[in-house]
Amino acid sequence: MDEKKENTKMPEPQQPAQAPGARYEEVLMREASEKVAKGEYMAAADIFKDILRRFGVTLDDKQKSLLNSELGTVYFWLGDLASAKQHAENSLGYGDDNDQAYNILGKIAVAQFQFPKARGYFSKISDENPARPLGLCLVSIRLRDMTGAQSFFREAAGKISPLDPEYCVYEAYLTLLSGGTSAAVTAARELIRKCTKDVTLMLLIAEIFMTAGNYGEAEAAVDVVSKSCPENDMVFAIRAHAAYADENFDAARSYAEEAVRFNPLNAYAKTVLMKLACRTCSYAIAEELGVQIIKDSPEYSLGHANLGDVYFNQERYELAGIEYEQTQQLMNSDTKGARLRKARMKFVEGDYREAAKVLEELIEFHHTYYDDAMCDLALCYDKLGDEEKTKQVLDKMAFRKSFYHRTEKILKQLREA
Repeated sequence: MDEKKENTKMPEPQQPAQAPGARYEEVLMREASEKVAKGEYMAAADIFKDILRRFGVTLDDKQKSLLNSELGTVYFWLGDLASAKQHAENSLGYGDDNDQAYNILGKIAVAQFQFPKARGYFSKISDENPARPLGLCLVSIRLRDMTGAQSFFREAAGKISPLDPEYCVYEAYLTLLSGGTSAAVTAARELIRKCTKDVTLMLLIAEIFMTAGNYGEAEAAVDVVSKSCPENDMVFAIRAHAAYADENFDAARSYAEEAVRFNPLNAYAKTVLMKLACRTCSYAIAEELGVQIIKDSPEYSLGHANLGDVYFNQERYELAGIEYEQTQQLMNSDTKGARLRKARMKFVEGDYREAAKVLEELIEFHHTYYDDAMCDLALCYDKLGDEEKTKQVLDKMAFRKSFYHRTEKILKQLREA
């Protein structure tokens, strides 16, 4: 009788147990990601740093690169540009193929109005990543270069869903710069609920409201950002523009100075300080600020436009013309500010009738450029020898002379003529 052989099935080889540190790292990464999703950026940064501190020895270069790029991102949203830059650069030290790090460095350069440097960083992002054309589109938007912005936006369109919030916000901003103010505002209102945790997109939405003249909505949008990023300089810069438009000039100065304190290169805030200086006819201060903006950011079209305004208001028309020509070469948008500079360029060229035509449309309702448009229109009618229309404009300006020294100056100049 054959002896039964015992069934000796070989056991399955066991997988090596996952190291406790690796499991902790995964849990902490999930916690950090949840904090980011909730907009709790400082808490997320603390967790990312804790992972590096506790497990840095066992992490490979790819993991260290990822953690540093995540830290760069949250510090950027918090408005701590120095820390954001440090961690993004650290990330690239572990390998130069991290698109997230290049994207953050590009956005930091945009925030500091260093546009050539921003282009360089965004251009290093891999071709298939939509962050590359969107970043380059952002540079063009900041420069008010509609041709470039639309070109990069079309490139991004083939790489990202048309329902993606980032895509939709850029589309709304471009609509605004093309003169479609109402459509841009409608889109921004619909998008705001989807973007509350994305600081970059919320600030762009706030700028859409700001440029459209919806100052209350602009402030409401930056209030959302300030809850998680209280030191973000663009929060203060947008508040400065809103306060200026609302003729709360003390608040405008305070907000602008705070923005510059957090980011000395914030040209958007400095333009408010220029306008405030012009309101009191402190043109030397305004000119110094304008020259500094252009020195720091020679491609920034609004810097040239505002310096042109300083010269125009002093009746230094030749210098104003030089700056407006530079503005036209750099900017091809259709905002109220662009229309004012178009009118002023016509005035400098001696085409007072065409300048008046543009200005008449600008004074149909009150906005940031209303007082300057009224002053310029009075000068145009005076140059055209139309005494009746000159008087009508001067009578309207009389109600505004306490708000703007230039208004008082033009009133006195033309009524004594």
